[in-house]
Amino acid sequence: MASSSPAQNIAALRRLLAERSLDAYVIPATDPHMSEYLPEHWKALFWASGFTGSAGTLVVTKNFAGLWTDSRYFLAAEQQLAGSGIELMKLVVPHTPEFVDWLVDTLSEGATVGVDGNLLSRQWYKALEAGTRPHGIRVDPNVDLVGPSWQNRPPLPAEPVFEFPVKFAGASRKEKLGQIRAALSVQKADYTVLSSLDDIAWAFNLRGRDVPYNPLFVAHAAIGPNEAALFIDPAKMPDDIRSKLNRDGIRVFPYDAATAWLGKMPAKASILIDPKRISQNLPGAFPATAKVLEGINVTAWLKACKTPAETAHTRGTMVKDGVVLTKFFYWLSQTVGKQKITELDAEAKLHELRREQKDNVGESFGTISAYGPHAAMPHYSATPESNIELKPDGLYLLDSGGQYLGGTTDTTRVISLGNITEEQMTDYTLVLKGLIAVCSARFPRGTRGYQLDTPARQAMWQRGINFGHGTGHGVGYYLNVHEGPQSISPTPGATAVMEAPMMPGMITSVEPGIYRAGKHGVRIENLVLCVEDEKTEFGEFLGFEVLTIAPIFTNLVQKSLLTKEESAWLKAYNKLVIRKVGKYLTEAELAWLKLCCGASR
Repeated sequence: MASSSPAQNIAALRRLLAERSLDAYVIPATDPHMSEYLPEHWKALFWASGFTGSAGTLVVTKNFAGLWTDSRYFLAAEQQLAGSGIELMKLVVPHTPEFVDWLVDTLSEGATVGVDGNLLSRQWYKALEAGTRPHGIRVDPNVDLVGPSWQNRPPLPAEPVFEFPVKFAGASRKEKLGQIRAALSVQKADYTVLSSLDDIAWAFNLRGRDVPYNPLFVAHAAIGPNEAALFIDPAKMPDDIRSKLNRDGIRVFPYDAATAWLGKMPAKASILIDPKRISQNLPGAFPATAKVLEGINVTAWLKACKTPAETAHTRGTMVKDGVVLTKFFYWLSQTVGKQKITELDAEAKLHELRREQKDNVGESFGTISAYGPHAAMPHYSATPESNIELKPDGLYLLDSGGQYLGGTTDTTRVISLGNITEEQMTDYTLVLKGLIAVCSARFPRGTRGYQLDTPARQAMWQRGINFGHGTGHGVGYYLNVHEGPQSISPTPGATAVMEAPMMPGMITSVEPGIYRAGKHGVRIENLVLCVEDEKTEFGEFLGFEVLTIAPIFTNLVQKSLLTKEESAWLKAYNKLVIRKVGKYLTEAELAWLKLCCGASR
């Protein structure tokens, strides 16, 4: 993608810094839609630094360049930044803009920091301005240094959009627009403006191919009491879909017409925006007399709480993906040590098996196929340079997911390839205890994700062990594998996402882990559905239904560390896996599965 090195690109940025009398320039890891996965056109952070992680902020001054990222990417960032002249700045708390403190400590009063406000969320911009203004530092949100510097920049994607069948969507566009308008009325808002691509795709029952893994398309949208507008490259909109949208009361405009259209909204309109999911600059197009309301997008709540039809499709999809994972691990166990298998070979075999499943349309994120010490990097990605051969020794970690018309999957499992140490078994069992604690939790309605995080870590904490990432994230329905507004994280109130309560219909991952640099990594992940449990004199209680159907290997478990209840949970879960996927396996695969699940000896 880049024809020049990070060192050359930093030098180009510094030349523009000097020309424009700027003291610092900030580049976030996102786009005008606050996306996690970006079209090549907007991978400015990668262009400037060579860093491939999905979370990071680059700060460039005339004599310093630093990349702030969290513990998930420390090891990878050290390797990718080597020789670039960019210093790795390790975040203590993920998603915290600690670079603001650095700017305040480093820059003098009267300094100017440039940012492209199209690439910085309104929430982050406010935090940046609030942190710098009291110290006499000005932030200019109308600075683009990347555009003039990036030679041979890839164009925006041009793939056409396609319809998501109502059979799978569960509700028509008209029905969804009605739900959105009803939710806006409760919020006392006339309009909502959407830039987040998953919200737009969900609202209009459309999907696209503009970014890796997530079936999304680049667009903005606005929905009002009597009108709806979709702003998209006209070349991407097939005529038949445009006609259907028009019949549903949705007008289609060019992508770059959004600001002009927003400026013509009613002068007294009340407009709801999500400050975390819209760029700083876009609301600047609203009429000056409009009332701007800030809150989580109503579409985020609606799509997070899956309908009965969506959850039914998801259960079927989890069985399909469970068959894939079972067949994969059987193949791996029977082949490793007998023929050469690398991390990339294993990944390719997994993808081949997944493509064989009905309604599969690809992977839901970049597969983590990690052997030995590579698994100690939570977001490791095998490359031709890092690719190593699997041996009949140690641990292999697979974190993968599929996109299906009937849902999105995300599962992590660890398997023994041979000669397991006591430390590895202990780590595996502690992680399993954390998984079971959350999967079997019962809690009152209104419980937030951070309140469910401690059970995932309690057994580890007793031994002085912890992990540096969140315990869980929301998961979409043939949409983003990372979806809000809910999450399970140890940091309450850091963002609006972390303040969202668990609600029936939400699908969330549970993925505790232990990572020992240079040695091994363990993570076990299930997806769970929030369901109603019971009403008592103390209120309404909720719980989780485990959706993931994939074996949890018992030969890595130190049974003495499990309670009676935990052992019973594990036995019942693996029994469910055998019952659900067994009918799709060969006799040899089924016998192996039963052995791995402790169902036979």
